[in-house]
Order: sequence, then structure tokens, then C-alpha cells
Amino acid sequence: MPGEKRMIPAREYEETLKRIKDVITARMVLDDLGEIEEIHVLAGPGRSVKYIARDIESSIIAAFGVPLDRRKISIAQLGSGDSARQEKRVQLEKVEIISEADGAQVNVYLKMGATQATGSARGVPTSKGWLYLAAGATVSAIAQFLSPDISFHVEDVGVNSSRPSNVALVSIMLFASGRQQLLTGSCPIGHDEREAVVKATLDALNRKFAQLLGTD
Repeated sequence: MPGEKRMIPAREYEETLKRIKDVITARMVLDDLGEIEEIHVLAGPGRSVKYIARDIESSIIAAFGVPLDRRKISIAQLGSGDSARQEKRVQLEKVEIISEADGAQVNVYLKMGATQATGSARGVPTSKGWLYLAAGATVSAIAQFLSPDISFHVEDVGVNSSRPSNVALVSIMLFASGRQQLLTGSCPIGHDEREAVVKATLDALNRKFAQLLGTD
């Protein structure tokens, strides 16, 4: 019915929280009406719990328009002894957008531990073209951490218009060990659709990344 409030699945909340800096994993507990009862987060040792909680609150409000009581947030933080686990996480350092008279280019800079990788894609600066370039540059960068036998193809990129925010959606075909698998990712759009596409692409790939590292 018009004006009826949409019940947001726990998974949507969790995927949003996993994009917050230093958050490793998140679990939402909702009541029968879909209201937030508890938020459980496992975070890395990088920042103060106070700042992570603040980011959780602001992300929930920005992405879903849902006010949040910080007392419902429980954060377990890894100690410095768990840094080896953090070494296997791919982190986005920078997205560079280059617009020229005769073309467009996106450069994506990633880091895993002390290892850095840069991926680039160049093409036509149409509205859809920019999105494909962002996804293409991201898979180009992440492939540098993996075996040459593993490859990716950008199947589709788009923007879903929904309230309270638009969402970038990406579909990536993974080719590994003689098999193919479709991976999907999403990211709420902030100030730039292309940056959101980069993060959505990482969202799709990060779910398989640890497993792919073991195929070398």
C-alpha cells in the first residue's frame, strides 16, 4: 500500500555495515516488525570503538533512514595479534577519474597488507560507460593479487533508484579452475556513482577472495 514502510532484511543492514572502515563482519538481530534489536560487529584494531559505533549509526541513517540507539551496538575488536588476518583483506585506497576530450579513464588503487595494485580501464565517457569503466578497473586491480589462471568479466552494471538512497549493482562472472560463477555486489551511492560501482565490485569479489587466494 502507498506509504507502507518496507521491512528491511537483516542482510541488507549487514552488507552496509561491512563496508565501514575496520568492520570485518556484522550481524543484525531484528524483531518481528523488522525493528533493530541488536547489532553485533567484529572490528579490526585500527580505530577506537567509539568512532566505529559512530560510523555504524551514521551509515544506518544514511542508507536506510532508520534512527539508531547506540546502546544496541555491540563491538568486539581484534587485538594486534590478529593482524595476520587483516593482511588478507583487500582495501580500497583511491579511485581516480580522468575525463578528457577524446575519452575517459578510471584508475583504481587497492592494497592488501604491504602489497599494492592499480587497475585501469579506458573507454567512452557515456553515463553507462563510466560505470563499466569503474567495474573494469576494479577487477583489473584485484586480479593482480591472484593467479593468472583466474579471470573476471563484467556482466552488468547499473544503478537502482530506491529510497532513501540509490544503489550501485554489479554482476561479475568469475572464471577459475575450469568453472564459471556469477558474483553480485551492491553499494549505496554517496557523492559519486563511479566510486559506488568500485565498492560494489569489491563487495562482489571479496566474498570469494580468501578462497581464490588459496587456488594459487
